[in-house]
Amino acid sequence: MGKFVFKLEPLYEYRQRMEEISQREFSEALRRLEDEEVKLNRLKAANQKAFGEMDEMKEKGAGVEEINLYYLYIAGLKNRIGEQEKILKEFRELLELNRKKLIEASKGRKVIEIMKERSFNSYIEGINREEQKTADDMVNSLYKRSGNQ
Repeated sequence: MGKFVFKLEPLYEYRQRMEEISQREFSEALRRLEDEEVKLNRLKAANQKAFGEMDEMKEKGAGVEEINLYYLYIAGLKNRIGEQEKILKEFRELLELNRKKLIEASKGRKVIEIMKERSFNSYIEGINREEQKTADDMVNSLYKRSGNQ
């Protein structure tokens, strides 16, 4: 029996590449999601800080114009926080889509991998049968020779 050759090896390699690509896309989507979460947290921290500064200004008796400017600044921050939350939602959806693609790619590779293992096991069984047949033939041949003498 010759060397083991898996007939679907090109398909297996293709599925492996697709899984690697899906893994990279998933990792990139996760990194981008984390970046967007950091941006949102910074905006929320800036919003909290602005509220604190506005309270201090009120206690110190700041003018109405200055306090109104802070209200406008806080309103702008709230709008940016809302926009950032929408962006974050989109990135979460993208991450979930990439997760599904990765799972499917992994399943596809595993199916071919199982087929490859079964094919290899069948190949090994064939070799073992041939070796056993050769050994049996040798024993029979020796038995016949010893019986003829």
